[in-house]
Amino acid sequence: MYKLYNVKAWGSVGIHCLLEEMELPYTNIWMTPDQVRAPQYREISPLGLIPSLGLADGRTLFESAAIVSFLVTAHPEKGLSPVPGSDDFGEFLSWLHFMSANLYQTINLSLGEYALGKDPEHDRHITERATQRTNDFWQILDRRLAGDGQWLMGKAFSALDIYAFMLSLWSRPSEKAVHDGFPRIARLASAVRARPKLKAALEAHGIMEVGGYGG
Repeated sequence: MYKLYNVKAWGSVGIHCLLEEMELPYTNIWMTPDQVRAPQYREISPLGLIPSLGLADGRTLFESAAIVSFLVTAHPEKGLSPVPGSDDFGEFLSWLHFMSANLYQTINLSLGEYALGKDPEHDRHITERATQRTNDFWQILDRRLAGDGQWLMGKAFSALDIYAFMLSLWSRPSEKAVHDGFPRIARLASAVRARPKLKAALEAHGIMEVGGYGG
């Protein structure tokens, strides 16, 4: 049985939803932001980030894209990715890591939490540019969704769609702005929210409705 270290409406949303969609047994460990920041949690996640996924043998996985890759590969019968090792799976991994390495990280910069600038004005410049860059990435995904089928892998729903939905919750200036600017992203998010297996998890995170996260 897996063990999910989870904070409401944080980066564990995607893994929580994926575990529910795949109907995998897991223990849900709700944590507070203070617990995540505590030194003890660094023994589980080296950077002190959510999510982490505990394995049956006591080891713990971290980095959301790595956890997604692990789960879909460990449970291919659940159908949340193309067949591991196939060309389609390679494409799946490309889009997963595109979102993780580019979109996710740029959204984090746009939130202004890292204070990387040399002064407050420089910080504002970073967050503004990060928001603009985020929209560039959303445009790429929106174009991807212009193909045959409503999902990022075409006609087949996959873990990619859950991941993209999660990222849309936090984009600046708001989730609604992302939907207004990128109608295919809005359509995808609505379709993810409508999946019956995800209802309880989405309600638990307070994100069943657009803007539930505060965006």
